[in-house]
Amino acid sequence: MPSQFEKLEAHASHLLDGFLRLRERYAFLDPMLFSEEVANRRGSGRQARGFITLRHSLFLSCAQDIAKLALDKDPRTPSIRNLIESVQVQSTADELRDRFAVWVLPSIEVETDPEIIAALERIELGEQKARRLQFDNILTGAVRRWNELTTAPYINGFLTIRDKVTAHTEVRHVADKYQPIDIKDLGLKWSDVKRAIDEMQELVEALGMLIRNAGFAWDMLDEQLNSASKEFWLPSDAAA
Repeated sequence: MPSQFEKLEAHASHLLDGFLRLRERYAFLDPMLFSEEVANRRGSGRQARGFITLRHSLFLSCAQDIAKLALDKDPRTPSIRNLIESVQVQSTADELRDRFAVWVLPSIEVETDPEIIAALERIELGEQKARRLQFDNILTGAVRRWNELTTAPYINGFLTIRDKVTAHTEVRHVADKYQPIDIKDLGLKWSDVKRAIDEMQELVEALGMLIRNAGFAWDMLDEQLNSASKEFWLPSDAAA
């Protein structure tokens, strides 16, 4: 059976994978929402219906993933909520801080001069203290950003979409008849999807550092997704 920390590392890794898939889907949705050129070229005429259907589907998919990756409470789920709660447990935080701070230096292992060993150990202790402080700063920042995300005015809209529109279809009694929930009534704006993803990315990055002591090449991902999106939405004659 995997240890608690092996499970945490696996969940942090799967959270990153799920978030990358969300980022990839949103990369193709963004031009449909905010590019006048794309909307004019693909969202009118014979292509209009397909454009609207695809935009709606991508929006619902992104909204569902935002709610799932951020807010799921099932302990088997690699969500931001679960991992943030885990890293705040004092015993877990203490162990993760030690793992983050204490490294084994090969130079000390092979060195034989006692004075050099002592000097290297003093340097390492100083660096460990700095890494412990860095860990605490990352943790404090992650908790603050999590509280901001969960109290954002739009977050319940995504949760409603996940629970009552995509995962299940709920109908409400309105004006003497039953009808499905209208997304327009949830107070969501197109820009809320990007805002939520941007805030989630900071949390995914922080959790990767706290649990796996690993960062991610976000700039490279941005370049790859921007390039893929532009190639997809190019006019057909330009793509040829």
